Amino acid sequence: MTLIEEKLGKDQKRGVYLQKWGLREDPFNLELPTPHAFVPIQREDLLKILQHAREGKLGILTGDLGMGKTTICEFLVAALREESLLTTDPSSQVIPVLVRGAAYKSADEFLRAIILGLGLDASGDSAGLFEILRKWSQEHPEKLAVIVDDIPESGANLAEIGEFIRVLADLPSISILLNGAVKQMKEFLTKVPALMDRVQLHVELHPLGLAQIKELLDLRLKHSECTNPEGLLTSDVLEAIYRLSKGVPRSALKAAGSAIMYAARNDLVLDSRAVKKANRRPLFSRLLHFIR
Repeated sequence: MTLIEEKLGKDQKRGVYLQKWGLREDPFNLELPTPHAFVPIQREDLLKILQHAREGKLGILTGDLGMGKTTICEFLVAALREESLLTTDPSSQVIPVLVRGAAYKSADEFLRAIILGLGLDASGDSAGLFEILRKWSQEHPEKLAVIVDDIPESGANLAEIGEFIRVLADLPSISILLNGAVKQMKEFLTKVPALMDRVQLHVELHPLGLAQIKELLDLRLKHSECTNPEGLLTSDVLEAIYRLSKGVPRSALKAAGSAIMYAARNDLVLDSRAVKKANRRPLFSRLLHFIR
């Protein structure tokens, strides 16, 4: 028995409802449970991003909140690692390092995060650590791919970070992918025109269609070992989730998760009405929308 179960008791209705459909847990968690649950939206653009990681220099990935920028970066890291395991030729391998941009407040912290991501000691001075990257192509046959999530959200001086990335982008055998919201990324690149001039690839994410939202939810159900996904997510349920989400992946997952929990706790059939009731915004939130 867990501490939560001991103090608060088990959520019996929720557990019974999940078991009814063969589910081990809430299938619509916002975190990507496994790379196999990733939906390859904008496939041609994803192939360009993968190719950029192997051969390019500086690429940009943008999209509105909830569009899946971080998920794509996490998938990219997993895919590159798997790909490298399948070849014995080091010159064909790419070593990916994922850096969470919002967590760091200076170029020095970014540098140390990259070194740590390589599994190396980052306790030395900045000049010595940068030498590791400067000499990368001389000492390592593998390509290095630095993937920075939410770079504009960094608490650092963005001009300083931009200049650091510009210098990094000029080093051989190192590719860089930056992601961020469209407006914030534009503001970030404007602060360092020389960095903007080096951008070779820009991919912007767009809202998903109904078929892609279905694929997203189906893959989550499959990962959770749902015994009857078609019976759980009927066409009217999917359409209701799609309308609420407006094609934004994170919103679709939240709407689906709220709906299944609402149906479980109220002992209801999961239908479009349950989806709407589960995701009804509070009165204050609706009034605030009209005031704005």
